[in-house]
Amino acid sequence: MDQAERLRHIINSRNYKKQNNFKVITVTSGKGGVGKSSFVVNLAVALKLRGIKVAILDADIGMANVDIMYGIKSKYSLYDLIFNNKSINDITEITPEGVKIIPGGSGLKDIVDLNEEQRNRLLEEFEKLDDIDVLIVDTGAGISNIILSFISVSDEVILITTPEPTSLTDAYSLIKIIKGRYKDANINVVINKVKNIKEARETFDKLNKTVNVFLKTSINYKGFLFKDERVTLSIIEQRPYVIAYPKTEASMCIFKIASDIIGHKNENKNTTIKDLFFKLFGRMGLGS
Repeated sequence: MDQAERLRHIINSRNYKKQNNFKVITVTSGKGGVGKSSFVVNLAVALKLRGIKVAILDADIGMANVDIMYGIKSKYSLYDLIFNNKSINDITEITPEGVKIIPGGSGLKDIVDLNEEQRNRLLEEFEKLDDIDVLIVDTGAGISNIILSFISVSDEVILITTPEPTSLTDAYSLIKIIKGRYKDANINVVINKVKNIKEARETFDKLNKTVNVFLKTSINYKGFLFKDERVTLSIIEQRPYVIAYPKTEASMCIFKIASDIIGHKNENKNTTIKDLFFKLFGRMGLGS
C-alpha cells in the first residue's frame, strides 16, 4: 500500500459528520494594502450575526494579523499543533462574537514536509471542527503553492482589489495564474475603497474586459466596499466595524455580501472536513 492509499484508507475509516452546507471560501489579493484581512474579519462577523458558524484560517504566512484585528493575542498556531502536540482547541481563539480563529503561522508552509504520522494527527484534529458552516481562508497577498492549493479546494474565491491601477494590474496577474492552473476556479471580485457605486462597477468592468480579451474567461462581480474613515478607525480600535459602526456604508456593503453568500446554494464541492483536507493533501502531492 503506497502513501496515497494509506492516507485514503485512514480518512475513509473515520466516522465524519456529514456537512451538507459546509463551504470553503478563500480570500486573496494581488497585492497588500487593499483591505483583505479587514474584509475577512468583518465578513466572518456578519455571517455569524446571521446564524452561520464561522471559522477563519489565517493563512497569511509571516503577516498573520486576523487575531490582532479582533484585539486577540494568539498564544499558539498551526505550528504548535503539528510540532508541539497542541490540540486544535489549544490553538483556536474565539472572538466575543463567536468566530473561531485558527492561526496558521509558519506551520502552513511546513505542511508539505509532514510525515504520515503528522498528517494523520492534523486530520484527526481538524475533524473536531465538524460543527462549522463556513471556513474562510485568509491568504497572503500574491501567489504561492500553498495559496494555489487552498484556492483549488475552495467552493469560492473572493479576490479583493481597489480602483488603483497597480492594484488592478496585480489582481489581473493573480487571476491569470489561478485560471491558468484551475480554469474552473470560481473567482468573485470585491472592489474596495470606492467613492461610489459607479466607480465600483466601472472598475470591475475594466478588469473583467481585460480578463475576457486576454484570458478568454470571465470573473464574477461580488460587490464593493465604500472608502470610509470608520473602517480605519475600527482597525485602530481593534473592533470589527460591523460591530463598532453597524450603520456605516461599509458595514451595509459587508452585510449585503454576507447575505449573498448565504443565499447561494452550495454546490457541495466540499461536504466534510475529510473532503477538504484530503483534496488539499492531494494538491500538495501527498495523496491523490
